[in-house]
Amino acid sequence: MRKPRVSRRMVVAEIIRLMNLALNPGTPVKFADRYVYLARRFSMKYKVPIPRKYRIFICKGCKRVLKPGATAVFRVRTRPKKHLYVKCLRCGHVYRRIYE
Repeated sequence: MRKPRVSRRMVVAEIIRLMNLALNPGTPVKFADRYVYLARRFSMKYKVPIPRKYRIFICKGCKRVLKPGATAVFRVRTRPKKHLYVKCLRCGHVYRRIYE
C-alpha cells in the first residue's frame, strides 16, 4: 500500500506554524528548541526550505532557537556596511547578514 502524498504547501504551512510557536514570547525555551528541531526535520525530510524570515531565528552553530533578548543578541551595525549582527548566547556563534 502506498503512502499518501504530502504537498509542499502543507509542509511549508506546518513549518511556519512550528516556527510561530517557537518564536511566541510566552513559549518556554525548552519547547521552542523542540519546535525548531521538528521544523528542521520536516524541512529536511520533504526537501522544502524553511522560509527566509524564519531561518534567521535558527542558530547556525547549535541549530537551536534564537529568541531576541533570551537566547540571542540582535544588533544593527553600520560599519563597514550596514548589517545585522546576531550572536547566540548558548554556543557563542556570531553571524552577520548584510542588508541595504
